[in-house]
Amino acid sequence: MTAVSITASDLRYDPTSRKAAIVAGLLFLTATVTFMLGDSLITGFFAGHTGTSSLTIGVALQAVCALAGVGIGLALLGVLSRHSKALARGYLAFRSLEGVAILAIGVYILATTSLVAHYEILIYGFTGTAGLMLSYILHRARLVPRWLSWLGIVGYVAILLAIPGTLLDVATLDSGPGMLLYVPGGLFELILPVLLIARGFRRIPTQESTPAPVLLSA
Repeated sequence: MTAVSITASDLRYDPTSRKAAIVAGLLFLTATVTFMLGDSLITGFFAGHTGTSSLTIGVALQAVCALAGVGIGLALLGVLSRHSKALARGYLAFRSLEGVAILAIGVYILATTSLVAHYEILIYGFTGTAGLMLSYILHRARLVPRWLSWLGIVGYVAILLAIPGTLLDVATLDSGPGMLLYVPGGLFELILPVLLIARGFRRIPTQESTPAPVLLSA
């Protein structure tokens, strides 16, 4: 008979949400990459730099982004519901609305071959609201390091505050200093999925938790 010692440091991450964390992390990266590539192709077409096929591919990539966003909401629903059912459902709802907006705009662009002015702003309204809900739950429940949840909160608040400025032509998210407002939220959406894939969500400490080692007989 041998004894295997498991200390509190080995129990920092929750194995019960491991699958959800990996799926959500992969979908986050998918959504980010496909939206950026799709937006670049769509913008390039209307700037006259690329052909018609690039517009179709760009819209298709953004459709993948839309589906990935909804998938994130579904993957995290169970984990987030443990801490706030209302915010978990709200997060899923806004990610779904974001997906619908992306798909609707894509269909319009293909049907009319016309670019919707500031179409990203409509999408960012849903993205920012959903992201703020997610960051708040992560912060309150301590599911990720505090600095990371604060990075998300600051990033999504910055994007939401920039929307009226862009619509009023006071500032723009697409060029100049306004692009700096993307930085906190962009970093959050890159670091969070890597953390989720590599380690997952933190285990929530309880009053019964103690630093004493647990002995397992084998």
